[in-house]
Amino acid sequence: MVVQVNKRSVLLVLLVLLVLLLVSRNLRQAQQLAAAHERRQGQQTQADSLTLLDISAAEPPSTEEPRRLSARTQELQALLKCRNRRLRLQKLQHGSYWVIQNLVMGRESQRMACAESITYTTNGDYTFFDNLETVTERWLGPISFAIHTPGYDLNATLDAIQYVRNCLPGSQLISDFVSFHIYFSNEHMPEYVPRDENDALNWPFRCVDEGGSPLPPPYAAQNRTAMYKVQANLTYPINVGRNIARGAVNTHFIFACDIELYPSLGLVDQFLDMVQRNHSVLALSPGQQPRVYPLPVFELQDGERVPNDKAELLPLLQKGRAQLFHAKVCTSCHKVPGYKDWINRTASVADDLNLFSMTVRQGNYKYWEPFYISDNTEPIFDERVTWEGQSNKRIQGYAMCLLGYEYHVLHPAFLVHSPGIKKPARNSVRAKYAKEMTRFIKTKIEPEYRVLYGKNKNCMT
Repeated sequence: MVVQVNKRSVLLVLLVLLVLLLVSRNLRQAQQLAAAHERRQGQQTQADSLTLLDISAAEPPSTEEPRRLSARTQELQALLKCRNRRLRLQKLQHGSYWVIQNLVMGRESQRMACAESITYTTNGDYTFFDNLETVTERWLGPISFAIHTPGYDLNATLDAIQYVRNCLPGSQLISDFVSFHIYFSNEHMPEYVPRDENDALNWPFRCVDEGGSPLPPPYAAQNRTAMYKVQANLTYPINVGRNIARGAVNTHFIFACDIELYPSLGLVDQFLDMVQRNHSVLALSPGQQPRVYPLPVFELQDGERVPNDKAELLPLLQKGRAQLFHAKVCTSCHKVPGYKDWINRTASVADDLNLFSMTVRQGNYKYWEPFYISDNTEPIFDERVTWEGQSNKRIQGYAMCLLGYEYHVLHPAFLVHSPGIKKPARNSVRAKYAKEMTRFIKTKIEPEYRVLYGKNKNCMT
């Protein structure tokens, strides 16, 4: 019996089979894609979990107890919208310099909340370590210290770090609050650089001799002429250090200061209490001019004890044992607006910190070089200027003038330079550098800044 097959029916069956095959293949591909997506989602969730547990996903979860934040810190953190982050060691290139950021970290500073304190940022070389104990005891907050360590100066710096962390009455506070960063030119590399913090802290040190008598600080025994920096005829890149110290902080507010300047007691808490008490002291609204918060600076006769507050400062001023900083060198550089009223305003130990006067860096204050608390968003310090060339802070002040910064002076807090009145001195080396630098500023830097920040004939370097 012969079966008659309709060609159209066969074609239809073949088409149905082809459709079923395609559908089946697409279903398998869809299942595979869904499985892959689930795997990726799982990996991302795991990565997110690691990030929440610790800032560095490469590190194991921290076993430390969560930091308990005060009501003030929580309120300010919400107001400032700042973000908490932990300090960590990094090896960075900074122009022609190598930087080991946070080579040794302050134990408390390492995980400080962003609105919990203010970081004192400073710079120097190992010969300035004699100021560190006093600054730390008076600041009682994070300190970011950038140290210039070309060549074998790094060895002396490691000696100094170990000594101040282990051999002084204030070593506990230094270990808690001071974070040390080192930097050196790639043309003046040390022979040895610690790989990490443990390596640095294993550097040998001695606090006492064989008879048990205290050994003098290594930085006190050093002859400056023997320094690598001096032997190599290097200038001191002060603004490189200032910027490195500023860039290594984890708090919203900073105080960019010279290490020989000591604050009156309680300044950190006084400032944060003021902000909590009156949010309007900050420029938080759109359209407000940016602002910073300077302090008056004084200097003392040799042998005078550093005053803790204004009540102790005033008798020294009245007896001529204290005076305005650089009064005999550059009076206009450090006199705050309303200086006489600031001196005459009565203040007790219990007085709250307040805004005293406001000005811009123009007119009588066009050459002002204040030290101030800020939110760390002001222009960087120009790194083409050295300590020897002078004018190292004025260029930043010029940029801030062009940007319209307001300077709100604080009362009754102040700074005092390490004892000793600075007098005019002829330094032929610095005079040569200063003359060349002034020319460079006028012909190169100022035109650049006018392009970057705008023009204002009332602003001066």
